[in-house]
Amino acid sequence: MSEQLHEPHTGEHAEHGAHHGSPFIQHHYDDAQHQFDSGKLGIWLFLAQEVLFFSALFVAYILYRVHHPEIYSYAHKYLDVKYGAINTAVLIFSSLTAAWAVRCAQLGYRRGLILCIALTIGCACAFLGIKYIEYSHKVHEHILFGRYFDPCVSSGGRELLTRNNNCAGTKSTVVWDYGAGAPTAGCFNDIDQDPRTEGVQADCAVKEYSLTETPRRVTQPRVDADGKPVVGADGKPVTEEVDRPEITEHFTHDITEKCVEEPLPGEEPAAHEPARTSKFPCWRPAYQPAVCKKGVGILVEYGDAEEREHLRIKAECKPPPKPADAGDLLADRDRPLQLGKPQIQPHHQLTVHELHELEAAGPPPEHTNMFFTIYFAMTGLHGIHVLFGIGVFTWLLIRALKGHFTPDYFGPIDYAALYWHIVDLIWIFLFPLLYLIH
Repeated sequence: MSEQLHEPHTGEHAEHGAHHGSPFIQHHYDDAQHQFDSGKLGIWLFLAQEVLFFSALFVAYILYRVHHPEIYSYAHKYLDVKYGAINTAVLIFSSLTAAWAVRCAQLGYRRGLILCIALTIGCACAFLGIKYIEYSHKVHEHILFGRYFDPCVSSGGRELLTRNNNCAGTKSTVVWDYGAGAPTAGCFNDIDQDPRTEGVQADCAVKEYSLTETPRRVTQPRVDADGKPVVGADGKPVTEEVDRPEITEHFTHDITEKCVEEPLPGEEPAAHEPARTSKFPCWRPAYQPAVCKKGVGILVEYGDAEEREHLRIKAECKPPPKPADAGDLLADRDRPLQLGKPQIQPHHQLTVHELHELEAAGPPPEHTNMFFTIYFAMTGLHGIHVLFGIGVFTWLLIRALKGHFTPDYFGPIDYAALYWHIVDLIWIFLFPLLYLIH
């Protein structure tokens, strides 16, 4: 009796592939549906913890959005909506091809399955390619996270002073002390010529100096690995001669002109023309740079990004003039009438769009670096998931080419498509939260 029961059981183990319809249906499942449902439960549990994983970043986004809305209003203009929209369309299309791949596997359409998987991989690679373009631009302009946030331009595209003073094509007067975390030279606090006018107005003499390094032999105390002075047998400090480069400044160019900042939107432009020279196509005081806090600094633009490496910019700015005596405020004053000209000019009320443009022209608000810390954390983590998805679909493509998937065995395709839908869904949330704030 026991032998009769044992023999069919052994035969079932030996031919479980033929019994279930696919050699990839494991023998410890009752049938193909049992294995598929078990795998489906596992992938849903995995996706649930993925949602919790991203939830922490969304909580950080919400907290900073509530407490510092100004940094989101300012910083999102650094992001290119066009690239974000293209990536959104690419991922939505890739979700369609992933779902279509599941359908092809269920119906046994091998060519359609291979094509859909290949299209999904291509869309994922296109997404990462666009993100590379975005990231490389931010690296070039120093629009990074944390203490590395030191933008060369404002979110409105205007050049800014930076701590490292190393933006391509520009050079400023600011000398930054990284140890103290503050500028030591090159900032001017009291140069506003007319406090009634918005923007920075200055009357400065700007000079350029070329820098040359000459080796110089100097004698200095010798120190050990711990930085302590080495003492000889006679009890006296041991000295040594070393070559220390000495930087010498050579005056090369001088510009003196009065510069007035651009007027507010809706106002008439100032009637002045900046001086032009062959070497300096334009120069102006930077608009309230954050690196100088309440002061300003001089920013010089160069056509050649390499020639500025060995230059130093210095400026001497005149203080604001003393206010003129207004005289008797109650005295009658003649007001000549002009035919057809109104005597009272209406005050221009800035529109919301003009206010946003004015805001974007200035320096980044405090804590703007936290926006990009959250941005790179969210989009970077999402990009890692996209890269992992490329690896999974590449593995599935190889298996599809070998003909492993049948109408009885298509679980891996379905699980990967579910994972990909979650990745796409997260980006659909990231796109409006980061790119479409206004």
